[in-house]
Amino acid sequence: ALADAALPQVTRIGYIGVRRRILVVDNERVDREMLINVLSPLGFLVGEAASGAECLAILPHFQPQLIFMDLAMPDMDGWETIRRIREAGECDATIAIISANAFEKGQENDVGIAPQDFILKPLKVDELLAWIGTRLELEWVTAPSPVPPAKAAPLPNWVSPSADELQALNSVLELGYVRGIREALDRIELLDPRYAEFVRLAREQVSLFQLDALREIIRKGLKEAL
Repeated sequence: ALADAALPQVTRIGYIGVRRRILVVDNERVDREMLINVLSPLGFLVGEAASGAECLAILPHFQPQLIFMDLAMPDMDGWETIRRIREAGECDATIAIISANAFEKGQENDVGIAPQDFILKPLKVDELLAWIGTRLELEWVTAPSPVPPAKAAPLPNWVSPSADELQALNSVLELGYVRGIREALDRIELLDPRYAEFVRLAREQVSLFQLDALREIIRKGLKEAL
């Protein structure tokens, strides 16, 4: 264990071989954009669909190797979309469910989605990429992770919101509800101009899909507020 701890940390920066195609199906634009922002720089060709019907229309010409499917979509939910994909028999892509509903992860389903292919929000980028690497049998290209500074410089005019606001923000963060996170930050920003730096930094983490970093910012804020 000590030897493992001494190994340098690495970051995935790409993969070897032909470009893989991934389709992201989610009615929330911000959730689609977050996955696109993570996957495209690594060399994936990423398509997007805002509904089940749009997904079915895209499949014949996009022909993805992997589909990330949201469940809670209007008109045609994720389960029904998967059924229609399977019934058509024209797409053999691996399908993974992305959902904030942990209860459904362990439930049986009629479309053959295994528990390990059920990915819970909020997503952890390293775990997501490790899963993709396994399912698509990728050989990753890596680089040493940048070493963080021993101690971050103090932020100017840093004022944390109240404990109540931070806890409300943390609640939507734990649900993986991106729109809720952004709405909570908008509300905090309007409460007091002194919260501007907190909101700016938090929004930056959301845009970079660094939800663990946002969780740490909230933790520090709560420590100051309590």
